[in-house]
Amino acid sequence: MPAQEIIPEIIHIYQSSQKLIPGSVYWHGEDYPSFSETLDRVLQQIKTSPLKQTLHVSVHLHQANVLNTPIEEWKKFYCAEKNQEYTSEHVLMKRQGYRFLWKCLILLWVFLTAAYAFDKMKVLGDYSQMLGRETFFFLGWVILWKPIEMIVFEPWSIKHQLRLIKKLEQAKISVTTL
Repeated sequence: MPAQEIIPEIIHIYQSSQKLIPGSVYWHGEDYPSFSETLDRVLQQIKTSPLKQTLHVSVHLHQANVLNTPIEEWKKFYCAEKNQEYTSEHVLMKRQGYRFLWKCLILLWVFLTAAYAFDKMKVLGDYSQMLGRETFFFLGWVILWKPIEMIVFEPWSIKHQLRLIKKLEQAKISVTTL
């Protein structure tokens, strides 16, 4: 069975084009900040594409701007900037998650102790005793959700963003004139 050929994904960036082309990204400017915003939109566009699929970026510039625009350098700078931003966010998320986890484990112990105390109380009726025990038991486990989310689940989206940045960094750029 022959290996399936991976067709590269092509993103077209038009600089202030007169006609609207579906699926294209428009760059309204001639400087790095506006190009950075355009690359943000490119990342949003490729967010759902397969990571193994190669990316090709076709930039369509006005005739006068072709020689003066350092597109490749801007792309490298953008990728390095975003890589550093997402890596820092990943480290911070993990650090905060573990810090919250310790605090929440202490609260879990307090709530489970309160649930045990409600279970051993013979003063209350059966329904009140059960309601108090289950409430504290439930609160004790629910309070752990946020730290677990910060440690386990949120880094997945950050790692996906880092993979998209790597995909954009490896993308070939071709510059043409309008």
